[in-house]
Amino acid sequence: MSIVTVGGKDPYDISVGAGTRHELRDRLGTQVVKALLIHAPIMAAEATRIRETLAGQVDVLLAEVPEAEDAKRVEVAAFCWGIMGQSDFTRSDAVISLGGGATTDLAGFVAATWLRGVRIVHIPTTVLGSVDAAVGGKTGINTAEGKNLVGSFHAPTAVLVDTELLSSLPETEVRTGFAEIAKAGFIADPSILDDLDTSVDQCLDLTSNLAADIMQRAIQVKATIVAEDFTEQGLRETLNYGHTLGHAIEHAERYRWRHGVAISIGM
Repeated sequence: MSIVTVGGKDPYDISVGAGTRHELRDRLGTQVVKALLIHAPIMAAEATRIRETLAGQVDVLLAEVPEAEDAKRVEVAAFCWGIMGQSDFTRSDAVISLGGGATTDLAGFVAATWLRGVRIVHIPTTVLGSVDAAVGGKTGINTAEGKNLVGSFHAPTAVLVDTELLSSLPETEVRTGFAEIAKAGFIADPSILDDLDTSVDQCLDLTSNLAADIMQRAIQVKATIVAEDFTEQGLRETLNYGHTLGHAIEHAERYRWRHGVAISIGM
């Protein structure tokens, strides 16, 4: 396992490796009594396992949300707020995200806006979510006018990138996520591009040491940038490489395209 520390005003650790999700209880902190676990439908069984594991320590409530960009709607956020309100969530309670980039964006927004901000721990389940959406504290939902137009900057308490969860992803989903890894290579770490050029099959094998290493390097690129410019006043804008055209494509196609595919074309 490796750890990338994101510095700045509210520093936090990103754990990368097999079984990191089992750190969840420690990462939540001792004050947390209740947690809302926001998860994608495909992660329902894992969400239930987490709830059972934490039983007697943390009261975990489950909120299943739609897949992909359908989750990033104000109606879905309101559904999550409703659960928190009916369960008397306080500032000492927490949100957990379990899913891909869209689930992470939504859950981060819910955590940022409930009582003006509660703790959140991300457990990303896609490559894209692991190296991009879960890192950096950007949260947001979409509107009819465009993507991520409503949101907040809200740093997580921790990010647990568990390669055991990622290893079952279909190859098309893995390749989609590698668009953000390639972006990190283009903007800051050319060694990432060298490895993709010479050892692409090994990179795409998420059980390999090289895959874990290249993901960690991509995370480090983003961690370094957001530590210096958390609220995107200048340097962080480099992370938007490929996203101006990519987001326009997603919007024009009514989010039928995967984010990584659109960003690849944008680059």
